[in-house]
Amino acid sequence: MIIKSSTSHIEDGKFRIKKNTLEWVFIISLLLFSFINTTTLIVSLLMLLVFFKQKEIGAIKIINIITFRTIINPGLAVSIGNLEYLKWTILFGCSIYLLLSYHKLDKRDIKKINSIIFPLLLFTIYNIFVAFVFSSLPVVAVFKLISYVVIFVGTLCGVGYTFSKYNWIKWMLTMFKIFIVFSFVIIPLPVSYLRNGTSFQGITNNPNMFGILAVLFIALLLSTLQIKIYIKNITLIVLPIITMLMVFLSKSRTAFISCLVLLCIYLIFLNCNKYLKIITLNILGIGFILLLLNSSVTNFFTEFLYKGQNQGDILFSRANQIETLISNFMLNPWFGNGFSVPVLPFKSYSFSTEYLVEPGNLVLSVLSYSGVIGFLLFLIYIIQIFVVNKENFKNLCFLPIAILLISMGEMVFFSSNNIGIWCYMFLSIYIFFDIKKSKVNL
Repeated sequence: MIIKSSTSHIEDGKFRIKKNTLEWVFIISLLLFSFINTTTLIVSLLMLLVFFKQKEIGAIKIINIITFRTIINPGLAVSIGNLEYLKWTILFGCSIYLLLSYHKLDKRDIKKINSIIFPLLLFTIYNIFVAFVFSSLPVVAVFKLISYVVIFVGTLCGVGYTFSKYNWIKWMLTMFKIFIVFSFVIIPLPVSYLRNGTSFQGITNNPNMFGILAVLFIALLLSTLQIKIYIKNITLIVLPIITMLMVFLSKSRTAFISCLVLLCIYLIFLNCNKYLKIITLNILGIGFILLLLNSSVTNFFTEFLYKGQNQGDILFSRANQIETLISNFMLNPWFGNGFSVPVLPFKSYSFSTEYLVEPGNLVLSVLSYSGVIGFLLFLIYIIQIFVVNKENFKNLCFLPIAILLISMGEMVFFSSNNIGIWCYMFLSIYIFFDIKKSKVNL
């Protein structure tokens, strides 16, 4: 009986692996088909709805795959921006469906979500007030706010309900491995440098976007190591090396610094003898100092960080963004000027998706959007996200920290129509992960 049971378990495992492989073949084929033209893109987006067969799990996959498709290099595929309204319809539909899973959560998970949703709702109500009283574009501001809140909370509820049934860490890791591998393959091709001709962007639409994805991949990889998920040597050794190589080619300072910070945190939390850890940290620290003493290495890092600007102008490329955000904040420091909308000399109740802002930094952005009061409300639920699963902070802290790190240089946190969904996925995985309950699924 034991032998039969063991054999049955092995066969089930092989069947799941085969099923997952076929699913990823289908996803990649669907994405490649969507590259051809607008018609194939429409067909591909509609075909994604077949994942609703998997109910909540399928809905989460749909919004993640759409995010994947959104940031594909325009030199490789037709832009999804031509189908903005169809994209939003699917994203909202999936998110509202996931919101309905709230009542299916167990009491402990409902308590976790409520501790975050309550300050988030206060932040939402406050920003609706700011939109109609102080914003130049109140309707646009409210739409952007609602899209952020609905998709964020939908992702929270969906991941919370399905986390015990599905290994989202492995699924997300596979998705990012596809990005890394395909980007590496096209390094020699001109399309990899399409944006400005010099900075590497791989299969993404921007060098900075590639840098963000690299940080998220490293964060996922460190998380899998910390919680001892089995991963193949090629993923563990080769992919991180080529990822860092491509980060250098992308010239993304945010990505480079963020990756170093995550690696340092991993060494601090590494499960090993404390004396061995101290010795390792000291050796790495001494080695880094010795490297910096080498003039050629110092010149290389200086050139990388300054991006060709004169020394002392390290923030030159972001000067306009920072100046605009500070200027907007000073216009109305307590209440702000409206959620994710530009400050105009007139008030308009029209609606358009054409009103774009380039905030650049999470802290300055929230201060500009919502003032000091809104920033304090925002800070409450961000802190609550870290606190709500403090028992597992050591295991998965890389995920929320990575989100904050990239948002300090590339503010994507509120971009629900871009990679904001991945921010919410990472935060949700951190919130609901429990090393004791997840042993079976790992």
